[in-house]
Amino acid sequence: MSAPFTRLESDILDALAWDLSELAPDLAGQFAEAVPGVRRNTGSGLFSQIIVDRARPAPMTTPTGRFGTVHAMVGDLPDPIAFQVEMVAGRLIALHGDAYGQDTRALDFARVPYDQVFTIDDRGESIAFDPAALIQPGPLLDLHHHPDRDPPPSIAAHLFDIGAVQRPGDPAPKPLIDVLFGSPTSTPPEAPPTDTPADKADQTSIRVALSVVLGVIALFAIAFFDVPVVLALIVLFVVGRFLNKPAVLSVLARAARRFGQYEYRPPER
Repeated sequence: MSAPFTRLESDILDALAWDLSELAPDLAGQFAEAVPGVRRNTGSGLFSQIIVDRARPAPMTTPTGRFGTVHAMVGDLPDPIAFQVEMVAGRLIALHGDAYGQDTRALDFARVPYDQVFTIDDRGESIAFDPAALIQPGPLLDLHHHPDRDPPPSIAAHLFDIGAVQRPGDPAPKPLIDVLFGSPTSTPPEAPPTDTPADKADQTSIRVALSVVLGVIALFAIAFFDVPVVLALIVLFVVGRFLNKPAVLSVLARAARRFGQYEYRPPER
């Protein structure tokens, strides 16, 4: 399938899009979505109708008229041809070529050779058109851009004194579990004697503890099991009398000391 526009039309319109980028920033997009219409060799230039896709959004700017300063040397003409686009309310409708009175009837604009495409600046000087100016940089180029950055701060090494280096023959250090809780093979601390007779202080402590326990039991019996108060007091008195006998108190004191030897004590250092 052949291209819809000729090489001359395509290159000239690309140059005009570059030349008019501020006046009509979407000119290149309109041309990319357009097809050619009627073409004429006017005898002193050319006329090419351009039909832009009607579904394209409205232009960002709305100039009306002929615009552009693009020129090119076409065929064997001694002077260049000036090219302009015609727009109505910002929409591209035609490409015009003006040969400044030169006879172009013998030129086939679809196949004629051309070169030296350029524009004219405000001072009347010519500026060569570089098609590479229309190529937008790809986003992948940003991946190769590495701006200079300050080097990361160096991390100073911190030395910690962990003691002398163990040499062959030195005793192995104690495991952490033994340091915290003592070695299972070490001699346990001397247990307090359990068979010594209970002194008065121990008996007093036992009596106080028994009174509290019996009182709590009596209250629970009365509150939760509906035991009569009189019966609970009688049972409390009888049991209290029995537990307060010296022989019973001595047995209870020895039992308390025996249970006390199983409590946890940190290892001696």
